[in-house]
Amino acid sequence: MSDPASPDFKTRSKVRELIDASDLDPAELAECLRELASINAALGGYGVTLGALERLIPSGCREFDVLDVGSGGGDTARRIVSWARRRGLSARVYGIDLASEAVACARLRNAGLPGLEFTAQDLFDLPATRTYDIVHAALLLHHLPDDAAVQALAKMYKLCRWGLVINDLHRHPAAYYAVRGLSAGLSRNRLIRHDAPLSVLRAFHRSDLEDLARRAGLLASEISWRWAFRWRMIVAKATS
Repeated sequence: MSDPASPDFKTRSKVRELIDASDLDPAELAECLRELASINAALGGYGVTLGALERLIPSGCREFDVLDVGSGGGDTARRIVSWARRRGLSARVYGIDLASEAVACARLRNAGLPGLEFTAQDLFDLPATRTYDIVHAALLLHHLPDDAAVQALAKMYKLCRWGLVINDLHRHPAAYYAVRGLSAGLSRNRLIRHDAPLSVLRAFHRSDLEDLARRAGLLASEISWRWAFRWRMIVAKATS
């Protein structure tokens, strides 16, 4: 059930989110992705990612590329390119998502904007010979069970040259009850109302992320808490 009377915050929920289904109505999904973008903007989710990029981009670098895994509606990718442009940098972001409907939304919403490319692609099908300066995933990891999350972290790290950035949710009662109330009161979208509180229950404590990183062989991971109830993981690689 998506809204248990006494949710368990000690362990990750195994209940599947509706947005992960393969037969979603495109219009309903598009509305969901638009609302998610607004929620991310209101709660500072994009800043978590952009601050990590600033940490990883080498001094003097004028251009870089990013693989955005689980790119959804393309809102984070668009903000990365805009953020770079304001700093006199050139960024190209390659967004991949398993859902072709989400990719279609991203292409439509970002049509004509330079530096963005969206493809329906499985992370595990990407060739190891093609690497990216930075690999990024926002609000992706909590959709995966632990074993798959470990495999995804290891794969993403192999594909990056400078470092890996993970931006995801903190499993906490305050976050759960706040988002449950906000989604029920402000959204009519079925996916948002069901998945927003569930995503918190599927999310992480610091110890969860530390364990996943260790199992993936990412021993130099830096995990920090960010408002509002976000975890940021940065795994930097030595650059010459």
